[in-house]
Amino acid sequence: MNDLEGIGGPLRHALRRLGLTDVEQFLRLANHWDEVAGPPWAGATQPLMLQDGQLIVEAAQLAAVRMLRYATGDLQRRLDDFLGVGEVKTIRVIGPA
Repeated sequence: MNDLEGIGGPLRHALRRLGLTDVEQFLRLANHWDEVAGPPWAGATQPLMLQDGQLIVEAAQLAAVRMLRYATGDLQRRLDDFLGVGEVKTIRVIGPA
C-alpha cells in the first residue's frame, strides 16, 4: 500500500486543487527512479514533481543541467515504458536549489 492509499480521498483532493494531478504516478516513479532513469540520470538527478504531463527533474550539479537537457530522449522512452506512453509529455531539468 502506498502512502496515499492510507490517507484516502481528502489528501488526493487537496493535492489536485494545488495542481498536482499525477501524484500516484509520481510516487511510483520516485520509488523506482534510479532503475527507470538509468545512466546518466541515476544518482545524478531526482524527480521533483509530475504535473500535467511535465516531469521536473533536479540535477545534483549545476554543470550537469545543460548536458541533461539535451539527453532527454532515452529518458523519455524509459518513462513511456514504465508509466505508459503520454504520462510524461515534457521533461524539465533544473539546477540544485
